Amino acid sequence: MRVFLAVVDQGSLSAAAVKLGVSLPTVSRVLGALERELGVRLISRTTHGLTQTDAGRLYYRHCGEILENMRQAETAIQDHTQVPAGELRVTAPVTFGRHHVAPAITEFLERFPRLSVYLLLSDDCESLPEQRLDVAIRVAIPREQNLAARRLGYLQRAVVGSSGYFERHPLPRHPRELAQHSCLHFTHYLRAEEWNFHEHGRRLSVKVGGRLRANNQEALMDAVMAGAGLAVLPTWLVQQALDAGRLQRVLTEFEAPRTPVYALLPTRGAPPGKVKVFIDFLDQRYRERGVLAGDSLAVSQP
Repeated sequence: MRVFLAVVDQGSLSAAAVKLGVSLPTVSRVLGALERELGVRLISRTTHGLTQTDAGRLYYRHCGEILENMRQAETAIQDHTQVPAGELRVTAPVTFGRHHVAPAITEFLERFPRLSVYLLLSDDCESLPEQRLDVAIRVAIPREQNLAARRLGYLQRAVVGSSGYFERHPLPRHPRELAQHSCLHFTHYLRAEEWNFHEHGRRLSVKVGGRLRANNQEALMDAVMAGAGLAVLPTWLVQQALDAGRLQRVLTEFEAPRTPVYALLPTRGAPPGKVKVFIDFLDQRYRERGVLAGDSLAVSQP
């Protein structure tokens, strides 16, 4: 049923395979087996793409209701037994998720053997209800409506450059001096060419220029370490390089305020048991390892 819904929602078997994290032959095989079991054609394949048959439209409506009932039944059982079980669907930003969500999942699964995890790493703000996600880790102020948010802590971003770069270029003493520097852009930011700072308690935005843009912060850090220029990167990503002297932090007195990191839930109220234990696990891990700073136990409703 999940495969069939994904095919309809995505409009193609290949897009459904990407969404589900399985191979294209698997999607085709599952869909074919479902149609044989039901004895009807659910999807019509034409030169213009895929369309639902009348039976497919009817089945689609019932599938959505059945899967939602299954999810609610699973949640009710978990809350009743107090033993987290089933699949936990999590999304997180690519770089933060790779460094601080994915590594934690192994220990989490060892602690809760009746749980499995589907992890979606994406810098896009995926819709939790549409993607049937249980929790989203977001590095930003949450703006989605009707979502509950628990703040896990804060991260700090810093302007950094390599020692090799600063051998060829002067250290910037004020954000406006960045106009004379090669500044690398993280394209995920809405205005990647504008870097934000604070001066005397007021926001200061500076337009910067550079010849390299990337949609991945680790790629930017590699380029910075190779001497390509300066970049604004989270301190948890560059701290080891800073400690080793491979990178240098500049304009510290002008750094913008810390950015909150949230765990977002698709519904308000008490979260399902599997979601609660996962958020509690991350919260404790981040505090113990110093991943995030301050106020890690705060609860917020956007």
